[in-house]
Amino acid sequence: MTTENTEEVKAQPKSRIDILEETVLALIDKFEELEKKLGQVEKSAVKKSTGLFGGKREKTAILDTTTKKVYPSKAAVGKALYGEIEGGDPGDHFVWYKLQSKFPERFVNATAEQAEKVWADEKAKQEKEVAEANKKLEAEAVEKAKVEAADKLAAEKAAKK
Repeated sequence: MTTENTEEVKAQPKSRIDILEETVLALIDKFEELEKKLGQVEKSAVKKSTGLFGGKREKTAILDTTTKKVYPSKAAVGKALYGEIEGGDPGDHFVWYKLQSKFPERFVNATAEQAEKVWADEKAKQEKEVAEANKKLEAEAVEKAKVEAADKLAAEKAAKK
């Protein structure tokens, strides 16, 4: 084939089959690209799962923009502020949602630093409560042992008489 023939082939318009083939190949490439993106989106969606159907539930620290107080969780907000809703009940598990709908601009997710601080404070508070409860139990056990020892001693004295 000479260069003249090559130029003639290039100059000829593409047939419909050639155009369709190029279009199909371009569509296949685009489909594969979109499929890959969809897989990435699905993976990130799984990571962000709210835990409605057995997934892991994560605490979300909440910042009250009115009082600037950071609560360790949505449930803690509900327990602390249930009185701000007419007929609020501290045992109502949906108080948080009622508060959020009544005051939509008031509550936002806390920053990571705020969340870590409030969770650390909450953990320290729980550890302190546990330590106090253990001390109380130990004191009660010591007192009970003293009473039992006194009763046993009194019973022994009574048995000797």
